Amino acid sequence: MSNPYQTAAILIIGNEVLSGRTREANAWYAAKKLFEQGCKLAEVAIVPDVHDDIVSTLQRLSQRYDAVITSGGIGPTHDDITMQAVADCFAVRLLEHAETMQKLYEQFGQDVDEGRRRMARLPETSEPIVCSASLMPGAHIQNVYVLAGVPSIFASQLDSFLHHFAGQAFIRKEIDVYMAESRFAAALTKVQASFQDVEIGSYPVMCVDHPCGKICLSSQNPESLEKALQAVRQMIEDL
Repeated sequence: MSNPYQTAAILIIGNEVLSGRTREANAWYAAKKLFEQGCKLAEVAIVPDVHDDIVSTLQRLSQRYDAVITSGGIGPTHDDITMQAVADCFAVRLLEHAETMQKLYEQFGQDVDEGRRRMARLPETSEPIVCSASLMPGAHIQNVYVLAGVPSIFASQLDSFLHHFAGQAFIRKEIDVYMAESRFAAALTKVQASFQDVEIGSYPVMCVDHPCGKICLSSQNPESLEKALQAVRQMIEDL
């Protein structure tokens, strides 16, 4: 790929996340990896296991961002409808993937039940995403990557194609602060205005008796980042 993805969105699919039954970890893992690759994660959306919700959200995200990574809903049970929704989103059929079926027969002989067959179905024209953590593949169609919800499999699948997101990595620097945010809020706003290619955020840890926290700066421009870092340090010293 000559032009790596610059922006990405993540679509988390699953009632278990929305109900609080499962603590979502895949978006956090992907955010870290994309940051390291120099791709801007611009949005994370969470939808239930509802076909039309998946289709409409995926259509919106795939049109707005360079790439979309989905997580969840590609297992063997009735609520695993992501692959069908992705196929419908791109108006293609959902078909058994021949190579995956062959692997299943090699692994299980004739004991390939309907659940396993279901996990071997991919949207027509898609490419399988194969990883070491699972026999069952994800799928890549146009600018959408369909991954498993199990964190270990999700991570393995994501790592297998991260080179498509290669770019100039973001760099992050942090400064400890030991004062209330209200003391430096106005001054920090001025620093941010002076460095448009540096993202600056303030993250308090304690806010009452002993206020403290961190000011975080990130950028793809090392020179601007260093100048902004010095400006923030000077700001703290002057207060």
